[in-house]
Amino acid sequence: MQKFIYAVLDRPAEGALVDDSGADGIDAAPLERVDYRDLVAVISDIDPARFVPNAAAEARLQADLLKYQQVNAALFRHSGQGGMLPLKFGFTAADKAAVEAVLERAYLQLRAHLNRLRGVAELVVHASWEISRVIPEIAHTHPELISEDPVQTGKNLFEAVEAKKRGLIDTVHGQLSPLALDFAAGSGKTENMIFNRSYLVATAQGVAFDAAMNVLGDRYDGILSFRYIGPLPAYSFVNIELNQGKFELLDQARKTLNLPETVTWEQIKTAYRRLLLANHPDHHPDDPQAAQRCKAVVSAYELVSAYCQSLPEFAARGHEGDFSFAQSEVEKVFIVDDKGALLARGSQA
Repeated sequence: MQKFIYAVLDRPAEGALVDDSGADGIDAAPLERVDYRDLVAVISDIDPARFVPNAAAEARLQADLLKYQQVNAALFRHSGQGGMLPLKFGFTAADKAAVEAVLERAYLQLRAHLNRLRGVAELVVHASWEISRVIPEIAHTHPELISEDPVQTGKNLFEAVEAKKRGLIDTVHGQLSPLALDFAAGSGKTENMIFNRSYLVATAQGVAFDAAMNVLGDRYDGILSFRYIGPLPAYSFVNIELNQGKFELLDQARKTLNLPETVTWEQIKTAYRRLLLANHPDHHPDDPQAAQRCKAVVSAYELVSAYCQSLPEFAARGHEGDFSFAQSEVEKVFIVDDKGALLARGSQA
């Protein structure tokens, strides 16, 4: 038997991690926990042969995915304002010691993600239209697009449909994105689905986001069909790489913020604010890479902040003094144990 890891959470001071509705895991295995520092991983026993590709595994996949989602939904409900981080479906470790090694090895990334995910949820928005209706409507309202050349007519109509689609996408996203902390494009669009995005929304903005969806539903009644899903754990906003050591990861983040090897907390915040302002998409409307640079700055700050706040002296000294990012100092705090057996299976939820 190995250990299937469902999620990592802020370790609660007391009380159960899940309610009775999510009290067992895949194949009815009891849920267990592994604690490391201020984190807790929720796990259950699983037979690794369960994931070996064959007809039986394919038949079980949907049931296993459903149970994985039910457990994470229960954890999410009980996390309250704490952080809840779902791991990719199929992530397993050899035993509890190996799970703890995962938490130790990825502590900095996990801590940064959990800090960001406190009091937020993922909301998924799909929008579809009937393409078989859209094309005749465009042809009717824009007769100038119809040519004696059927090839040219097809090209004109295709371009008009694409322009209409882009306009609708921009309008829908323009209404929703100001209410979200982040967004991510979804996959798996059908022919009629023109919009598939996930939004990371703070609990305090949930009512406003619901209201915006109602406005869009009324505005595009008869034009678009909306599907609105959530609140969910933040599946689309987690990107943890375990193939990079903690020092290398932290050193890259420090360099992204243009910080020296020894730096004060105030210097960190100043550098973050300066780079965020310099790279903000609003200041670079013609630069499609500005948003990515901005996200890189935010991610780097989250890692650097998590490192500083994980140091025992951080709270005691009131954010004052210097923080060292030298490898020798980082490795004193984060000692990587490469001996733990670790599997990261590639099954995608």
